[in-house]
Amino acid sequence: MTNLVDRYLLYRIRAHQDSQAFARIYDRYVISIYRFVLLKLPSKEDAEDLTSDTFLKCWRYVQEHRAIGDIRALLYQIARNAVIDWYRQRAANPSRTLAVTFQASETSSFASGDPSDAGQSKAVIEARADLALIMGKLERLKDEYRDVIMLRLIDGLPFNIIGEILGKTTGNVRVVYHRAKKALDTIDANNQ
Repeated sequence: MTNLVDRYLLYRIRAHQDSQAFARIYDRYVISIYRFVLLKLPSKEDAEDLTSDTFLKCWRYVQEHRAIGDIRALLYQIARNAVIDWYRQRAANPSRTLAVTFQASETSSFASGDPSDAGQSKAVIEARADLALIMGKLERLKDEYRDVIMLRLIDGLPFNIIGEILGKTTGNVRVVYHRAKKALDTIDANNQ
C-alpha cells in the first residue's frame, strides 16, 4: 500500500507540478532520512542541512522526469551520496576538525527537577546510553556492514530496498547483513 501511495504522489508531482504531493512525501520520510544522516554525521546542524539538501535534490530529480522505482530508495540513495560527499569535502579541507560529542544537555533534556518526570528522565538517559553503546559498536564495523545494519534494523527497510539504495542484489544484501551481525557478535565477544 505504501508503494502505491508513493507512486500516486509521484504521478501528481510529475503531471501537475503538485507541491502538496511532494510535501506529503517529505512528511512521510523526513524523520527516517534525518535519522539516517544524523547517525553518520558529527552534528545535528550538518544532519539537518544534508536532510534538507536530500529533499531538494529529490525534487529536482523528479522534475527531470527520470524513472523512479521507489521514492524511499531514491531518498536514501541521495542521502547516502550526500554523506559521502560531505566527508570527501572535509577530507579535501582538513582545517575543519571532526568531533562527535555527546552533550550533557542532550542527555538530560527531560530532567526538569519535577519528581513526576524522574521515571521518564531515567528512561531517556538509559535509552541514550544504550544508543551510544550501539553506535560505538557500529563505528567499529566496515562502512558496508554499518549501512546495511542501520538500514535494516534502525530504519526497518526490506532487503530489496536496501539493495536499491546500495546498488546491490537482494541476495548480496542478505549475505552482507548476516556477516555484519556476525561481526557485531564478535565485537560483543571481544568486549566481555
